[in-house]
Amino acid sequence: MIEGETVRRQLPVLGKLRPQVKAYAWGSHTVLAELTGRPAPTAEPEAELWMGAHEAAPSGIGEVTLDQLVARDPVQALGPRVARHFDGRFPFLLKILAPQTALSIQAHPDAEQALAAAPGTYVDRWPKPEALLAVTSFEIFAGLRPYDDIRRVVKHLEVPSLAQLLDAVELREDPVATLLTDILRADGERQRTLVDEVVAACSARLSGADAESFDAVLRIARQFPGDIGLVVLLLMVHRVLEPGDYIFVPPGVLHAYVHGTCVELLANSDNIVRAGLTPKPLNIDELLRIVDSDRAMVPERPTPGRIHSFPAEVPHFQLHVVEPAPDPVTLPAADRPRIALALHGSVTLTCGAEALELMPGESCFLGASDGAATVRGTGTLYLATSGLANS
Repeated sequence: MIEGETVRRQLPVLGKLRPQVKAYAWGSHTVLAELTGRPAPTAEPEAELWMGAHEAAPSGIGEVTLDQLVARDPVQALGPRVARHFDGRFPFLLKILAPQTALSIQAHPDAEQALAAAPGTYVDRWPKPEALLAVTSFEIFAGLRPYDDIRRVVKHLEVPSLAQLLDAVELREDPVATLLTDILRADGERQRTLVDEVVAACSARLSGADAESFDAVLRIARQFPGDIGLVVLLLMVHRVLEPGDYIFVPPGVLHAYVHGTCVELLANSDNIVRAGLTPKPLNIDELLRIVDSDRAMVPERPTPGRIHSFPAEVPHFQLHVVEPAPDPVTLPAADRPRIALALHGSVTLTCGAEALELMPGESCFLGASDGAATVRGTGTLYLATSGLANS
């Protein structure tokens, strides 16, 4: 028996995870604690709950961590095809996000961009597509507006400094990308003028078209006064996702999450470049190199039924939502690596002769070799799997 088999067989088939809490200034003192049944408020603001095998914060499982478990027997944990495709690396990372203040304006690379970047730009060589499903109302800016829509917004705001930049790029091949470049590379005095004029104009136009977007810019301006990211937000699509709404965010798409609680599923990467709304370092040149200026995104809602599987847009991950019911339902993706997360109530998972109860906020790992499983209970089960099947 090889070492990996020994480790795996010492664990129950359903291995409960010990997720990692990430404490960042933009997090909440109550949300994650309440979701996971811990005392609140917490001493530090808790921003993210990580469930996965990323080396920066791998989840515990039994006496090891999930990345160690996978490394000792990738085929058993991931399945032969998934293990081969991802070179034995766990393909996805599941999170709960709880922003109480805005996250940075950011984008993530695709695989080719990550490989081509200068050394030290990224922490790994993986792409970082991501998807989120709103648990509460979840406010975001995601994707750049089309040029004609930006022109409409700027005309409505009557911001002279921004109108001048807009007129200058009208005949360019990619006017939106050029406008973004000109804003982010403007000198300090010009950026200050842009920010001051934009904030003043938004304050004067809090009714009618785009009022919600302008209000969001003003709220974020109180968090990041004078930040050029406030101007960039006007170029972006503002949305408030309702509970259950799902959106896929491809690599290169500019985004900033503002407020609420969501389940996030992403490739197993921590690659990021930022353009504003953060005290952390910016990398404007790299962000402009990777940004996708014309990718449109449309939120999706689950269809009625016990199980809804959102499209597998990438081989790294797919999200499935299983609604509560007293009778067992068979989980999808039985031949893939899976992480199951319970929210809004408890569930009982059964796999072969093993059964495991998950309380709200608890999660577990099922390896590809564990096979079919069922779930029943009062909670909603969020099932993260690889997008790639082994069969």
